[in-house]
Amino acid sequence: MVATQSFITELSESQKAVLQKYLIEDEVSWEDVVHRVATYVASAESTPEQQSYWQEKFLSILQPMKFVPGGSILANCDHGTRGLLNCFVLSAEDHIHDITKLVSDSVLTTKFRGGVGINIGAEGSKGYIRQKGAPFQDGKALGPCAVLDMVSENSKKITTGNKARRGAFLFSMNWKHPDIWEFIQAKTQSTIDANFAKSVMEELAQLAQQDEPSQGKQEKLKALHTEVGTAWVETHLNPEGKRDRRWHNANISVQLDDEFFAKLDQGDEEANKLWQAMAENAHATADPGLLLIDNAKRRSPIRDFVTCTNPCGEIFLPPNSACNLGSLVLTKFVRRTAEGNIEIDWDDLAETVRIAIRFLDNVLDVSEFATPDQKHNVRDVFRQLGLGIMGWADYLKLARIPYDSARHLEEIDRWGSWIAAHAYRTSEAIAAEKGACGVWDQIKDIQTGNPFERWMDSEGNYYNGTEAHHNDRQDLTQVPRRNSTVLSIAPTGSIAQLAACSWAFEPDFGLTLWKQVFVDASRSQQNWVQILNPYLDELNLPEADAEIVKQTGSLADTNYGKQHPEIARSFKIAREIPPGWHILVQSKWQSWIDSSISKTINLPAHATVDEIKQIYRLAEKAGLKGVTIYRSGTLDSEPIKVGNSEKDS
Repeated sequence: MVATQSFITELSESQKAVLQKYLIEDEVSWEDVVHRVATYVASAESTPEQQSYWQEKFLSILQPMKFVPGGSILANCDHGTRGLLNCFVLSAEDHIHDITKLVSDSVLTTKFRGGVGINIGAEGSKGYIRQKGAPFQDGKALGPCAVLDMVSENSKKITTGNKARRGAFLFSMNWKHPDIWEFIQAKTQSTIDANFAKSVMEELAQLAQQDEPSQGKQEKLKALHTEVGTAWVETHLNPEGKRDRRWHNANISVQLDDEFFAKLDQGDEEANKLWQAMAENAHATADPGLLLIDNAKRRSPIRDFVTCTNPCGEIFLPPNSACNLGSLVLTKFVRRTAEGNIEIDWDDLAETVRIAIRFLDNVLDVSEFATPDQKHNVRDVFRQLGLGIMGWADYLKLARIPYDSARHLEEIDRWGSWIAAHAYRTSEAIAAEKGACGVWDQIKDIQTGNPFERWMDSEGNYYNGTEAHHNDRQDLTQVPRRNSTVLSIAPTGSIAQLAACSWAFEPDFGLTLWKQVFVDASRSQQNWVQILNPYLDELNLPEADAEIVKQTGSLADTNYGKQHPEIARSFKIAREIPPGWHILVQSKWQSWIDSSISKTINLPAHATVDEIKQIYRLAEKAGLKGVTIYRSGTLDSEPIKVGNSEKDS
């Protein structure tokens, strides 16, 4: 039933465009959506009184958008498949039954609106599938890349509810797998329709002009024909009859461990060749990213179980587990005093964190699942949550804090420690009420060093995770939690647009953006929606400067920026921030997150392969769990454009 509210949230055209994705039946407003969501999620409580109490609590943070849950929760609560979790990790061993189950489970998971992460492990580890051409009883193996082809193709377009949905994937492979070279080059056909076709025409023109024997020309034409044929079969027809690149619906990453970097430091030839190739392919196609698996395991409470991340990389998961996402809108806790200063309402933030953790934990109990294995692992074993943040760049602008500054790193510690501590204390409280996660006895002695953990000695004294990690006492026990992991930072693209705030902790891509938004249920039509940064208004830019910002998305070339350099520093956009600062900021946030972080390091078009290698190595040394780069202009079609000039180009 549609909620009747005395107050209706006023949304911008950009917000309304996103809201359309989540409206069902006769819903027309944000209030309608959150009433449905709060009621459904509160139904996990044991008594009608508790359900009513928590419904009101959930509404108190959802309606004003202090907290916005993941898109699957908004779309599927009490609707459709009732699959509320955004992404899963699946795995298969080297057996035909496992492989066919992997393909079918991927299709079913897509039907439930879930993205899928799949890792191909090294020989002897989880997820190993024998290399291409390896002999077996009835012939030769097709190899893991062919298996991933089947996953990608079979999940191309699945109908879920009244919406068509393409499968979204993360394919990763351990660097020691023999087929790693085929894997990292799988997406290099991304520009076949343009660059490759152009090169073929140029070679044909050169052949026509060359004065050489006919036999020589025929041999070259034959070789060219073979090259074209190979490229053709390695691409796929999309629903419009055009050619898609291989794995067009997947991000790809290579899993690197400490052994790889040791070999790199020792000058190992094969390691260096692979390192160079990964950087070259990332430069050309934005893939592969890196999953730094030993970094991930060192600080993970479930280090012995994780195999891969979800498609966007914000959470490492065991097979058949899921990410359950929601984000705090940090600007909702910022108050401006009468004197014009900025203050943080820490009490409101703490209360919102407590309610949000309860909300996400309840989601696990009311969600439906594509397979029994997923239901068992998610509900009965791991109970992973992914409470994150968004609106951080907006806060930095309000507080006039430059992204590339030491003060920024100090602010992350202030906010991150507060959020993490209250999230963990809430998970502990729910465990005392409802019981700890099923895997607790297997993980309770793992010391990650995470400062927000709480340990207790036999005398009742408490220690944080860092203190426990460096303490020789043998009587320390960790306080039980309801959730094996609690914190994650997702990219927040759609829900940030819905909340009219900046993405996660990313710097602004531009102060004027154009974003593609699907405008109908079949996802067959898209509109470009203009997003103007609302924090520009308080600068009162002269008309000429406002026009420059509209065209370029930046203050850099404005008179205002030159006259007020300190203010302009806090309005820097992503391409104006040195890559090293992107990594330092991600590393600082990672110290307050028990799972992982989705973050893209945006690079200018002129960035080099060597610069990408330097970024990758700095990321590993800074303790990042994963790293992805995007060089401007790499892809022909980009869903976000900065300023008017880029949209029109």
